[in-house]
Amino acid sequence: MSSAPRSVAFDVDGLTYSGLEWGRPDAPLVIALHGWLDNALSFSVLAPQLKGLRVLALDLSGQGWSAHRSQDATYHIWDDIPQLMGILEQLGEPSVSVLGHSRGAAIAVLLAAALGERCAHLVLLDGLLPHPIDEASIPEQFMRAQREKRDEKKYRSRTFSNIDEFVAARRKLGFSDESARLLAPRALRAGADDSLLELTHDPRLNHASAIKLTSAMCDALYASVKAKVLVLVAEEGLFLRLGSEAADKAVSTMADAELKRVPGGHHTHMEAGSGAVAGYINQFFA
Repeated sequence: MSSAPRSVAFDVDGLTYSGLEWGRPDAPLVIALHGWLDNALSFSVLAPQLKGLRVLALDLSGQGWSAHRSQDATYHIWDDIPQLMGILEQLGEPSVSVLGHSRGAAIAVLLAAALGERCAHLVLLDGLLPHPIDEASIPEQFMRAQREKRDEKKYRSRTFSNIDEFVAARRKLGFSDESARLLAPRALRAGADDSLLELTHDPRLNHASAIKLTSAMCDALYASVKAKVLVLVAEEGLFLRLGSEAADKAVSTMADAELKRVPGGHHTHMEAGSGAVAGYINQFFA
């Protein structure tokens, strides 16, 4: 697959979704969904290594070059699903596979559930549905979201003097310098002061979710997935650092799922582990 992507854009429900596409237009379609505050460029290392697939990586709403949601809207993990379904309707593909990393993996589970039999394969990269909330904690979670909505000043768009400052900030979040620089073209734009660079993502993505899923809700969603599922957990990623129980439970709940371990950290698909990730995905689709 060529390493040079094609730029794409879709207008759906009054929002513009931008993205990048690799592979032949007539190849089986894979929708790729990036992690929290990342963008479509996060798949630019992995996608060219996937064989015989058309990989469409989208900037999710409020991130990268895609539109921000209106001020009355939210960024819950299910909020992108209607627009993603609309994009697939525009593409007219009867069957599709879904690939998601981190927060994008959570959205991918929901999209696969919504697609039902139309989703052929689901690949989750160091990500699952969010850690479930205890029912007794729901009121406090809800009130926290209301406080953060009222306190808009708490989260403002961050600026940097240069790309090196952005890279240093991403390094604190576990990125390598190379992967941080990879995201920069779609993560930064010129600020109001032309001497500064501003993050493209909507600061409201930092707000707490008003509602989170309980354990029973997660189990029901996993059980509803009809696709064949491949769960790839990074040996130094989020899940194995906290213990493998969540991934093991998710895999056991889904009808047709397998779990594999890959070397590297949470962003290994952008870094040294990309070859191992690609190998498992190619084998899975083959």
